[in-house]
Amino acid sequence: MEKPHFSALNQAPAAHRRDDVWARVCCEQAWLSQQECCYPVGAVLVNSAEELVCCGRNQVFEGGYHSHRHAEMEVLTQLEADFPTLPREELTLYVSLEPCLMCFGRILLAGIKRVRYLTPDALGGFTQGFHFLPPVWRELHQRASFEQAYVDTFWSDLAQQLVSRNANEMREKTTAAWQGKLPDH
Repeated sequence: MEKPHFSALNQAPAAHRRDDVWARVCCEQAWLSQQECCYPVGAVLVNSAEELVCCGRNQVFEGGYHSHRHAEMEVLTQLEADFPTLPREELTLYVSLEPCLMCFGRILLAGIKRVRYLTPDALGGFTQGFHFLPPVWRELHQRASFEQAYVDTFWSDLAQQLVSRNANEMREKTTAAWQGKLPDH
């Protein structure tokens, strides 16, 4: 990410809303992801005591093309590997961008009950599409809560700016990967 976004992180407002602290960590992870030439999306998993369990970022283009390495997937993989006995109903997943269909399904299967995202994804987000799910998936969805995080607009705006800034470039890069023509960073 260029200096204006890094500067924005340094000039962020104090945390006053419920989810501001975790929004900052999501945006920091998204910034790191963008530095690695990946989709700028970050995620954190927090327990009921408001303690960080693990965090991650999108790494789809890290060392090639890995379609499964979305920020949410990275965090859930860490959870399952490092904290297999941690009760899932006590966890909240914060994500800088509304989860896509693939991540939505994995979140439901992982048993996460609360998901808070900083900014909606009009092109790829799935949180409003649950009514299209088959019955078993709708039942799983009834046990979970997906909603926009309660944050200062600074954080939702920053998350949106990060994603919007190079959206076309990321789509082109993904299309190239599908065709076996992944460009160099």
